[in-house]
Amino acid sequence: MDNTEIIRRFERVKATRTTVQSDWDVVERFVAPYRGRMFKDSTNEQSVEWRKRDLYDSTAVNSAQSLAASLHGSLTSPATRWFSLGFRAPELQDDVEAKEWLEDAADQVYYALQDSTFNLEANELYLDLVTFGTGAILCEPQEAKLGEFSGVNFTAVPIKEVFFEPSERGVYSFYREMKWQPSRIISKFGKENCPTPVLNSFDRGDQDLMTIVFCVYPRDRYKSADVSKALSPSKRPYAYKYILKDTCEMIGKEGGYYEMPAFIPRWRKTSESQWGHSPANIALGDILTANQIVEMQLKAAEKLIDPPQKVQERALLGDLDLKARGLTVLRDINQIAPLLTGSEPHVGDNRLEDLRMSIRQYFFVDELELKQSPAMTATEVQVRYELMQRLLGPTLGRLQADFLDPCIERVFNILWRGGRIPSPPDSVMEAQSEMDVVYLGPLQRAQKTDSVAAAERWLMMIGNMAQVLPDLLDIPDPDAVARKSADALSVPAEMMRTQDEVIEVRDQRKAAQQAQMEAETQKTQAEAMAAASQANGPQQGAE
Repeated sequence: MDNTEIIRRFERVKATRTTVQSDWDVVERFVAPYRGRMFKDSTNEQSVEWRKRDLYDSTAVNSAQSLAASLHGSLTSPATRWFSLGFRAPELQDDVEAKEWLEDAADQVYYALQDSTFNLEANELYLDLVTFGTGAILCEPQEAKLGEFSGVNFTAVPIKEVFFEPSERGVYSFYREMKWQPSRIISKFGKENCPTPVLNSFDRGDQDLMTIVFCVYPRDRYKSADVSKALSPSKRPYAYKYILKDTCEMIGKEGGYYEMPAFIPRWRKTSESQWGHSPANIALGDILTANQIVEMQLKAAEKLIDPPQKVQERALLGDLDLKARGLTVLRDINQIAPLLTGSEPHVGDNRLEDLRMSIRQYFFVDELELKQSPAMTATEVQVRYELMQRLLGPTLGRLQADFLDPCIERVFNILWRGGRIPSPPDSVMEAQSEMDVVYLGPLQRAQKTDSVAAAERWLMMIGNMAQVLPDLLDIPDPDAVARKSADALSVPAEMMRTQDEVIEVRDQRKAAQQAQMEAETQKTQAEAMAAASQANGPQQGAE
């Protein structure tokens, strides 16, 4: 697309977001303060509001931050390994060589994420997700020579700047509206790559922000390109441009991506809108009511702490001075007294507590904090995680499909093109199996351990029944139970023997047992012959 077409499409996409922005502006004021006013166009530093008092009750703010932190710790914890890779082909499930290669590839992806800004930016994404219902994050490789890997960068894009055209599976085209100072534009692109308006503003020393549109769009002619190999930026399936909005002039050069770098997950979504809705949208009525009650209580308490005064007409000989050491002249000292309005700030306490409890329930605070039982058993922890899985199940599925799966796939492809992942073994190439991402977070582990717990209960039941019916012990397949349990618990492949190794070990055990039995048989026969010869010796002497 040319520059004019990009700006035209951007303006159309921006116009369709006007309705949802009105709700976002209210959410920003009362749930996510200082996340950027949606309608306020800040062109310089003086237009930023640092002292604004719209918020009187912080229940929703704390609840949203708690939910975002819980999602980060449960799904993509920085402290523990939260994913692995698996094959779909059944013949590769027991192939230790193939599984070791896949585990090594998963290690490379995980360490690349740990070395990047993923952990810093993911929490910002989760906070936008639980407040505005929509989040956006960019995954871009660091600048390096063609075909080399030097790391990846993640950027959580403020929802105020995000515009996109959806596709059947994710994002078709992505737009970001940014406001930069001329010095920042020149620092990023260089003077030789900047248009005249930017250079003129920089020469004048202007500090006003200039609007830039960053656009990522597909190239239809290269949509079938082989992205497993290094390609020049002009031949990659996705193109990107930086365009000065006022003049439609391009800044820098046109670049390219192998995959769509923008991931836009939604908390929940309706069929009528491409934008998501969050717990904050659902709880907004209670949030506004609680905020208004607290504001009224503060005004009522102010009247009690510093009440107004009442005086008789013409009782004052000057102005009423109520400050410390103030002097007020009266005709009669008894003609001035506090005006008690009879306000009772505590009247709304019960209603306010109900509203705060309701807001915390919208954000799943009580279910996520696991705080009511300080000494929980392992069973209770598992039951609580199962409850969290049921409550957040739809959102977790959407997060995995819209964000985590494509993110891991993109990092894997970047590492593959950079030569950081070795070639797979022949068995993998022959099977041509697709790979799946296996998540290892607490919520996913709680779901997977259900099958292990069910197998344990079943084996225990078979063991009890076998005391009466011994033939039941022929039903369980010990090898299948052990390997399926290992897969459910994500046991590393190097901890398990292959099927051939298991057969070899068992054959050696059988041979050793057979040799031992033969030795014991020979020993028994020798002892019997010795005893017989001793018994026959006295008998022959008597004859």
